[in-house]
Parts: sequence; C-alpha cells; structure tokens
Amino acid sequence: MTASLPVTTLNNRMKLWHRGQTFFICLLAASFTPGVLLSPGLTHSVTDSLQVRYRAAIQDAAFVEPEKAVDTLLPITSDNPLLVWNPTRTQVLVVTWKSQRVYEQFIQPNTQSSRREDQLVWVTVAPQVKAFCQRYLQQHPNATAAELTLRLKQYLGLNPTWKYEQFVELWVRPQDLFRPCVNPDITQRQCPLHFAGVVPQVTGHTQGTGIQDYQSFYQTLYFRSIRTALQPWTGLGYTYDWGSPISQVGASEFILVPGATYAVKQAVPTLQYCQTARP
Repeated sequence: MTASLPVTTLNNRMKLWHRGQTFFICLLAASFTPGVLLSPGLTHSVTDSLQVRYRAAIQDAAFVEPEKAVDTLLPITSDNPLLVWNPTRTQVLVVTWKSQRVYEQFIQPNTQSSRREDQLVWVTVAPQVKAFCQRYLQQHPNATAAELTLRLKQYLGLNPTWKYEQFVELWVRPQDLFRPCVNPDITQRQCPLHFAGVVPQVTGHTQGTGIQDYQSFYQTLYFRSIRTALQPWTGLGYTYDWGSPISQVGASEFILVPGATYAVKQAVPTLQYCQTARP
C-alpha cells in the first residue's frame, strides 16, 4: 500500500537529507495545522485533523536529531524481568497487531516469516503494548473500542485509516529478531544515529536466513517509509507516538529476521487483549 503526500499539505520543494552516509530525497512541509488528540464521538473534521497530524509525524520522523535518541529501549536479554519466556527460556513472547484477514492469510497458516526483505513482520515484546492499553483503559474507563484502537494506532505509529483487529502473540527465538536501527543488536538500550566502521550483520537462527546487506536494507526501509508516506518510522528503535502531547517515544520495536521460525501462542481481539491480565 502506498500513498503520496497531498500538495495541499506539502509544497513541491525537495531537499537532500543525510542519514547513514547516504542522501535521501525528502518532501518537506511548507506548513501544517496541528491535529487533535483522541476524543469521544469522532467526527469527519476530527478524522481530517488526525490525518494532518499523522502526515506531520511522518515529516518530523524524517529528520534524525541527537535529542530524539533515547537510552530507554527495552533490551531482549535473559536478565530483563519485563520479558515473557517459554518454559525452556529459548523463546521470547512478541506481539504483532493485524487485521483478521492478514492473520488468517499470512500468519496463522505458517511457521516461518517470509524470506523477502520487503515483507516484514514488525513486533513489540510482551507485555509492553498490553500494559500501555490497560493503563489507557484505566485512565479512560468510558472509552469505546474505536477510541482504544485509535490510541493504539497513535502509540504504534500507524495510519488511523488502516485496519487492525487483533493482537497476535508469537514465540520467537531471540536470534531471529533484530532492532530496526543502525545497530540491530536487540540487547542494547539505544541506537546510534549513523553507520560507522564495520556494517553490522543480521543473521537468523536457521542457516541462510537474515539480511544480505543491512546498511542498504536499512536505508531502503527508511526511504520507503518516508517517501511513500506510509509511516513515521523513527529508525531509532521505537515507534513514533503521534498521539501524545508529551513525548513521541512509543513502544520498543523489533522485526523478525526474514525466514524466522515462530509459533503462534494466541490471537485475541484488540479490546479483549487489553482487558485480560498480563502473561
């Protein structure tokens, strides 16, 4: 799915921006009108405002600045008490948010992610997102399912018009995960801003799985996300929360290595997932 940035929001000026020793062409906004936060009874005008806010987030995420880097990313390490492990502690529980159709067509029938580098499975570690949505429901006890869904889209840096219906929990080996930033090491708490020295390698648990050229992959991923206006991808290891007036730092995000083996634990509708106890 691709979309172009509307000329009513952006002018046609093009500027070169340097990231990771490669120049990218980015569309810059001449101006934008701030959007609004989630409120009960969404109207058409509110939906339009959310789209404006979302486009502004994409443009802001295009620029990596030192102050946007954080040292609070969740590391996947055996001593991290926030993670959920299988009984043998060989697999960690991760979560992806999908529509029912996508889950039934691409996730449920398989035990491996696609080997194609343009068909990625993005995940967070359990129970970070569940903790977030449970906290939201506690603070907004009268929130509707639609309002909860929208707030989750904001937190995870997703388009408000895209369809998401259920959270899918997967058991995955840590070796089959990488962090989508300059340093893909999942044990680290922060991401550097630029590539320097030897380019890191991404290989999976199974022989022959991984990323062929990680720097090229990373730069292509960034360019595709920003240029086609798909998502406000930070490239700094966290989702861009475009619904918070305080901080744009959302959940720590990871990607399954192409060809990674996984096992589905459960698929749960969004509201039910947020209402049930944490694992």
